[in-house]
Amino acid sequence: MRLSESPPILCILRGNDVRQDGGGPDQGLSPVWFKQLRDLAVERGWQIREVHLPAEMEETVALVLTGAAHDQDLRRCFPHALITSSVACEDADLVLPVNAEPEGLERLLDFAAEHWRRNLDVLGLHREISARDNRMRQLSEIALSLSTRLEFQDLLETILLEARRLANCEAGSLYLLDEDGAEPALVFKLAQNDVVDVPFVEKRLPLTPESVAGYVALSGETLDIPDVYQIPATMPFSFNRSFDQTMGYRTRSMLVLPMRDHRHRVVGVLQFINRIDPTEDHPVPFGEEFGELLRAVASQAAVSIQKNLLIRDINRLFESFVQASVKTIEQRDPTTSGHSFRVAATTVALLQALPDSGLQRFSHLELTDEHIREVRYAALLHDFGKIGVRENVLLKANKLTDERVEIIRFRIELQKERLRRRAAEQELELLHHGRLDFEVARRRLHRELEMELSILDQYFACITDSNTPNLRNAGDFEHLQKIRKYSFVELDGARGSLLTDAELLALSVRKGSLTPEEREEIESHVTHTREFLSVLPWPPELARVPEIAGAHHEKLDGSGYPLGLVADQIPLPSRVMTVCDIYDALTAMDRPYKPAMSVDSALEILHDEARRGLLDADVLSVFVDSQIYLGASEPAPERVRAI
Repeated sequence: MRLSESPPILCILRGNDVRQDGGGPDQGLSPVWFKQLRDLAVERGWQIREVHLPAEMEETVALVLTGAAHDQDLRRCFPHALITSSVACEDADLVLPVNAEPEGLERLLDFAAEHWRRNLDVLGLHREISARDNRMRQLSEIALSLSTRLEFQDLLETILLEARRLANCEAGSLYLLDEDGAEPALVFKLAQNDVVDVPFVEKRLPLTPESVAGYVALSGETLDIPDVYQIPATMPFSFNRSFDQTMGYRTRSMLVLPMRDHRHRVVGVLQFINRIDPTEDHPVPFGEEFGELLRAVASQAAVSIQKNLLIRDINRLFESFVQASVKTIEQRDPTTSGHSFRVAATTVALLQALPDSGLQRFSHLELTDEHIREVRYAALLHDFGKIGVRENVLLKANKLTDERVEIIRFRIELQKERLRRRAAEQELELLHHGRLDFEVARRRLHRELEMELSILDQYFACITDSNTPNLRNAGDFEHLQKIRKYSFVELDGARGSLLTDAELLALSVRKGSLTPEEREEIESHVTHTREFLSVLPWPPELARVPEIAGAHHEKLDGSGYPLGLVADQIPLPSRVMTVCDIYDALTAMDRPYKPAMSVDSALEILHDEARRGLLDADVLSVFVDSQIYLGASEPAPERVRAI
């Protein structure tokens, strides 16, 4: 029952306040007039309460009778008409004479009732203003909540829950419009009910005006239905009672409104069921005020949903870009297919293993999903700059190309023919002069020729052997210097040699297959990677992708490239990636310039670099102890994407 519907109360403060035997003007109320006043109040339907000072204000009290003169709590407890017989009570609204006439008592009750009604109106207005302020605050809090980054399902649940709290609803549903399929549909995404447990299953519903939600989605109208069981038959839509019948629930009032995005397009439908008024014992209609509030929520919800979907689309776009970029790299260099995926998988696994390693240095390391995604993208794209490296350098399997080795072989064979021709000419010379020791001289010529031919064969074998890259610094290449000094006379009289200076330089490479100029070019891929990735508009949570990817060839002592960073200048994810990148490069079966190295040999090389201060020893120890490298041999792209 509302306060305005309850009868007023005549409150009599008992104890020493009201005299029972009459008395002077300052000694309390006359019992005669007190009884008359009480009887008049009863005739008018008032309630009578005889109490001591209450602990809190009674809002339905219309008139207070007291003889107290100096009670500080009276006005605080009873802000309505306060009547006393004490002229010393400064807070009193009226000082009642001891010999008051009956007409005066009638006027007193009229005064008190009018005063009481005005106070109730004021109190009601104050409460309404307070309730509206509270709803506006809730609306602001909802907007703030929806502006934060939430997972999509959490966002939908927040939208429906907060809107229901705002309107004090028993239940609600949320639908999203899906126009991507062959036929547009409403997707039933969420249902909430505080009265019964809802066995919810997401499903697609045909987009037709026959259902309440479908009608709102198609028309864009808002429906405020006092009782869904009383929907006129002339309406194009109807209410499906199957849920109520199955669950023993009674849907009564319903507010269904569209969610519109910033382009005013309907993107979904919010459906609210059974608004509960605190003063009623049954659901009530929503009304215009709550309709406006929930329309505001629906608008905020639509923008938040669109923003969330946009962020999801951007993430998918970045994911697709990364995958396409990796495929581009692999198509450029098919021999290293799978390298980027393997490095990404092991880098993420190793980074996640650091906080659990027991090392104090990593105990406070916090890794969010966004940070993991950032590192994963950086690892997948760490070699993207190789797209700017010449193919003959990128795919160089040996120190010299097959074509260049064939040219050297041709030079040697040509020199052999010169030697054979010279030996034949010398033999004819001996025969022409008729020397008695012709056979002896001829055999000597043949021995010298065979020796020279054998030396040339040894030279070629030495060249082909030197052409195979070394995984470690090796060789003094003095034999190549000897071959370079070997010279002969060309047909035009010019001096020729078996090796050019450029070929000698290439064959003298002590580690790998690249000359200093070629190595500089291949190393430039890191710079290309960083510059290219820096151009992309990465969102804030992925902003360090270029930095992390561009530092995977840096060394702790500053001997790395491209910037020569040292120690803490190198991001931790880059140090992790460096270990994983080197290991995969050493053990991979697909490198054209080397056979796959055993796990033990690869780990020994990594330990050697850590001892020399090139790699992070703590990161390497976690890599080895956790045996993360064992899962690096056959990673699938799908596995990497799931990380």
